Amino acid sequence: MTVDIQEMKKRLEAKRAEIQQNIAGLTQAYPTPEDNGVVSQDAQDFEDTAVDFQEMQQEQSIMVNERALLSEVEDALKRIEAGTYGRCTECGEQIPDKRLEAMPWVALCVKDEERLEQRNLSREELYNDGTV
Repeated sequence: MTVDIQEMKKRLEAKRAEIQQNIAGLTQAYPTPEDNGVVSQDAQDFEDTAVDFQEMQQEQSIMVNERALLSEVEDALKRIEAGTYGRCTECGEQIPDKRLEAMPWVALCVKDEERLEQRNLSREELYNDGTV
């Protein structure tokens, strides 16, 4: 492997810190829900509540994505410590250096990543069948 493990570790640690900071910022940004008895019924308040709700949903979606990426980064750091970094966690093959350079947290080779995506797409099609 020609990838510098120590450099990858530094990049992963920096990415972990960045994600943790993003998560902390999102956690502090959630609007405080108002008591139903306090909310007035005029149109402006209704619009404000709807906008707050939409923003909260977007932030929660971002939070889910950030936590998933954080998990991948932490798993990559564990693989570095275990000496398995750079190998596909499915087949054990070497992950190409260019792939690791682009996404240091990646755990799968391209072939296994494609298989996983196909499985996920198949499941999605199953759930969408018959529902419109």
